[in-house]
Formats: sequence, structure tokens, C-alpha cells
Amino acid sequence: MNINSKITKLVLMLVLLTTLLPSCATMDENQRLGGAAVLGAAAGLATALITGDVGAGIAVGMAGAALGWGAVKLMQPESQQVRTKEEDQRLYGFAPATNKVLVKLNKGYASPNMLKAGEQTTIYNDYSLSVPRSQKNQAEVTYSWKLKKDGKVLTESEPVSQIKMAAGHQTMQPIDIPRNAKGGTYVVETRLASGSAYDVNETIFVVE
Repeated sequence: MNINSKITKLVLMLVLLTTLLPSCATMDENQRLGGAAVLGAAAGLATALITGDVGAGIAVGMAGAALGWGAVKLMQPESQQVRTKEEDQRLYGFAPATNKVLVKLNKGYASPNMLKAGEQTTIYNDYSLSVPRSQKNQAEVTYSWKLKKDGKVLTESEPVSQIKMAAGHQTMQPIDIPRNAKGGTYVVETRLASGSAYDVNETIFVVE
């Protein structure tokens, strides 16, 4: 395909996208999610036309179809201290840090862990933070998560950082389930990091 032909087809695709975008803005929530998938597929086709790589076009189109999740508002997590550092050390045998920050995800669960499309679940994670005395028993902790299904990332959060005291903490992450979400098992991969230390765990919930 010569460059002029590619440009012509790209222009036509941009016209199509321009036509679709205003209509998506006036749709209700469920229609917007479907519209996002249409735009994703169109973007995939555009990629294929420009690059001549059908595989690349399909990959972008699949990612766009997942915008049914990406279009959902990602709510800020809440975090609270649930144990003192002494209680945390007794409960988990988490030795005090001497010269570096230690962070450990102890357990996580979804509540509810079985729900229907259009409902909301909350991901709870319990973690321990140990900080050297030289840092006044506090450190910056960065929280982020990814939502996956069948090994593919559907959506992910922006990292959120907060200053936390050395202690046991709990994070609470609400997740809205789109009305057009497919049934099956979903995996939430949570990552906590502080300096060079980090830990990752996975929590599951099922959409019926």
C-alpha cells in the first residue's frame, strides 16, 4: 500500500471517528461503554491501515474494546491504620526495619466476591509497614492496582502515594462493574511500594 493510499484511508477513518465521538457524549452509561468499544475497534482498524500490520490493528482494537472498563470512573482508594507497629510485629512476626523500609501485603479479599454486572465490589488489602527509626517511623507508600481477566489487563489505576506510619494498615478500593461486563473470574493485582521495597498480591471476584 503506497503512502498516498494510507493517508487517504487515515483521513476517512478520522472523519468516522469525529462523527462517532459527539454521539457517544450524548449516550447513557451503557451506550457509552458500547461506544467506547466501537471507537477502540475503529482505532485498531486505523492502526492496521497505517502500518499494514493486521496483527497490530487487532491488538489495538482489542485494547479499545476493553474501554468498557477503562471508561468507568476509577475511585480513589481509602487507607487506614488498623494496628500499631508493636501489634503488627506480634501478629505477623514482622521484625523492625534496621536500615531499610519493609512493606508486606498480608492478605486481601473482595466484598462481595460474587456479584452481577452493574454492581460494585470493594477490594480490601491488609499490609505491614516497617520503617527505620532514622526516618521517624514513617515512609511514603505508593499504591496501584490492575484489573485482569483471562490474563489480559482491562484497566489499571494511576499510582497514589501517601505518607504512612510504621504499623499495620488496610486499603479499601471500590470498583464499579460496568453493566456490559462479561461474566467470569476477575483478578485484581495490587501493588504496594515504598522506596526500593514492594509487594504484590492478587484478589479475585466473580461476575455472574
